[in-house]
Amino acid sequence: MSVLAELDRIRDGLSAPGQQFELIDQTINGAPLKTYRNLPRNLTYLILEAGGHAERTFIVSGERRLKYSEALSRASGLSERLKSDYGVGAGTQIAIAMRNSPEWILAFIAILLAGGTAVLVNSRGAPDEIIHGLHDTECMLVIADRRRAEAIADGFRGPIIIADDAGNFRDPLDEIIEIAPAPVRVSDATPEDPAIIMFTSGTTGRPKGAVLTHRGVSTFLFGMRHNGATYLTHAARRMSLEPAALAAAFPQMATLAIFPLFHVSGASAMLLGAIINGGKIVIMDRWDPEVALSLIARERITSLQGPPSIFWDVLGSLAFESADLSSITNIGIGGQATPPNLLAAISKAFPKAAPGGGFGMTETNGAIASGTGEEYLSNPKAGGRLLPGVEVRITDDEGHDLPLGAVGEIWVRGALVMAGYWNQPEANAAVFRDGWLRTGDIGYLDSNRFITIVDRKKDVIIRGGENIYCAELERVFQEFPGVMEVAAFGTADDHWGERVVLAIVPHTHADLDKAAILAFGRDRLASYKLPSEITVQKAPFVRNAVGKIDKAALRRAYSASKS
Repeated sequence: MSVLAELDRIRDGLSAPGQQFELIDQTINGAPLKTYRNLPRNLTYLILEAGGHAERTFIVSGERRLKYSEALSRASGLSERLKSDYGVGAGTQIAIAMRNSPEWILAFIAILLAGGTAVLVNSRGAPDEIIHGLHDTECMLVIADRRRAEAIADGFRGPIIIADDAGNFRDPLDEIIEIAPAPVRVSDATPEDPAIIMFTSGTTGRPKGAVLTHRGVSTFLFGMRHNGATYLTHAARRMSLEPAALAAAFPQMATLAIFPLFHVSGASAMLLGAIINGGKIVIMDRWDPEVALSLIARERITSLQGPPSIFWDVLGSLAFESADLSSITNIGIGGQATPPNLLAAISKAFPKAAPGGGFGMTETNGAIASGTGEEYLSNPKAGGRLLPGVEVRITDDEGHDLPLGAVGEIWVRGALVMAGYWNQPEANAAVFRDGWLRTGDIGYLDSNRFITIVDRKKDVIIRGGENIYCAELERVFQEFPGVMEVAAFGTADDHWGERVVLAIVPHTHADLDKAAILAFGRDRLASYKLPSEITVQKAPFVRNAVGKIDKAALRRAYSASKS
């Protein structure tokens, strides 16, 4: 039996009637969906469950260390103050605007325990962007660090609670809010109530607030558990062990907090993923590969997750060769497709770690497909295999279904899909059709349920009537020796409509020859796909808050250089 078939057999067995991850048919908002029978009513039940890890370390930030018992009792105490002092409860939106910190995590848990909706604003945004998001989502209250509180003080219409550097929460008069430790009490939120509002990246126009329900987030978390149990069972069978015995031998999961917590990979995958597993979150003040390597060794980090750029930084660090990386058992590369040369370098540097990747978006709780270990390595160019309960259609421009292997727009349906964009009826009408979410991604599906992303619909260059996918060019030229990062984009051309520009950041000391790069591409691409111009820059690409290359900034810089 092939590895994929064996994993499918295990995965299906775990979701059979009477099993922990039993999948059932249910109609939600008029759409027939597969859901987990044992989903909790809301996320606070999972937080209550985390109390069973009372003596485990939950949060590490510098010299501060919080156990689960300490963090949950303090978050619950803050929740009580939010309810009594500000009337937080069902139907209220409370924003968090601060850098990654223990207080961010405590505020997030407190808002959920109070029954409110946590609005996660981009703390790296300009003040007017933050204020727009707060008012757009009708936030009644903001919990912010002092820097963001001061930045939005003149523009936000409601009260601001300040999280100071000493770990206190201060009221709008800057007085410390006395927080009495309290036991965790579950909220009355229903499965369809909004749990989190996260903002899209806003590459075109203002960011939109994606409404993620308790059911949707819980479905994502159960999907993570389901996949984890599948891989654990597979490994245990190979070792002639019971899964529970193998699980007991594992150390505590420990994750380095690289993704910002306001992003779906931060709040859902990293933070809530740690909570449901009794894991440890280790926070860095700012990204620094040398500090990261030190923390990996000191805190016995087991899972290293982040965009490709951070792995290049780690591999290129002067401290890398002497670093103790023996605790790393899982590598997760997110934010964009994994360049083949990076995957090879990671496999060599972390031979005992299971690499993994996935495909998702904020609107789907960050998950549509995923893969880990052998499953991922059997098709590393793909975005992973469809998660249990997730349905996908590949369509043409008119919305007609295309056969397996055909390239088209990816439509998705499932319990983990967002309820919609907050207060954006026109945007909702544009992305939803008969219960299906139009992702705007271009790709194809194969018979093994691997979904491969070709490009974003808006990132397609049309040259002389021919579609050119930027992602294809980036995959090809990423393999040229000496290339660290590459980005392709289109620019207006009077004759062809658009032409292709290829921007490259070389490895340190690499001397790239543009003619050789073109010759490399000519052997691998149709002639019409070849770049009309190649630019080489020493400075790293500008990136957005989630680590993706900011193509809009690239285009602006290119246009400015030509004016």
